[in-house]
Amino acid sequence: MSEVQRICPHCGEPGPLAARYCPHCGNDSQAALPAPQSTLPLALGKAALPILVGAASLALRAGWKLLQSRMAARITETLTGKAIETLRATRSSQPPMRTEQPRQSLQSKPRHTIRIRSAWAITDANGAQRSGVSEHHIEIDE
Repeated sequence: MSEVQRICPHCGEPGPLAARYCPHCGNDSQAALPAPQSTLPLALGKAALPILVGAASLALRAGWKLLQSRMAARITETLTGKAIETLRATRSSQPPMRTEQPRQSLQSKPRHTIRIRSAWAITDANGAQRSGVSEHHIEIDE
């Protein structure tokens, strides 16, 4: 039976297959081989990308919802303030309006009520629609 030998790429002499160094010239036979690389960082990079994109998407969606709710609150606050200013301006320029007073009035000042009704509708990214009506009452003592 013949023994398998390795031919040295440097001197061309045969040597044992298991030997790392050539017995004739001392050349390192495994130095020319490529070093094994770990694929772990590459796999982590590929797995982390969808997670990062998902987290960024959730953060953007939460920020958008917060911005929408703050804008709705400011709009309602602005409209309510404008309605009160308009009511006060019309009262100061016109003669006093008759107000209904309770039968047994213990109050000497008339009260006025402002009613603001807002209708809203929202469609989300999935196509689901929601709508509703909100009503606010503001009572003013003169």
